[in-house]
Amino acid sequence: MVIRIFAGVFTCALLTFTGHPLSHASDSAELGFQLSRQLCSRCHVIGEFNRMGGIGNSPSFTWMVKSDDWRERFLTFYSRRPHPVFTRVPGYALWSDVEPYYPPFQITLDEIDLIVAYVETLRDTQ
Repeated sequence: MVIRIFAGVFTCALLTFTGHPLSHASDSAELGFQLSRQLCSRCHVIGEFNRMGGIGNSPSFTWMVKSDDWRERFLTFYSRRPHPVFTRVPGYALWSDVEPYYPPFQITLDEIDLIVAYVETLRDTQ
């Protein structure tokens, strides 16, 4: 378990510093899971580990992935309410000047692709 966590942290750091996405789908999905756990689980149920978590009116990842346009929704989540208030994507102007009610976080388009790779694994199990 410790080795797996270290490997995930190391891979995230490597991706951050090199800017090269991983080519292996399972590695991408694992990184996407780690990012989802870190950034998304404060509002959304993203997996079994937080099935009783999230905010009541925030849809779970397993519910959202059932939608026909799930991929587009995940790829553009930062422009969909309420995300623009607390999500920062380099190269994209702020959508709102409203004060964030949650601590803001920054995410790159490459990191969003990793989250989509994780979510795709949820779709494959449905």
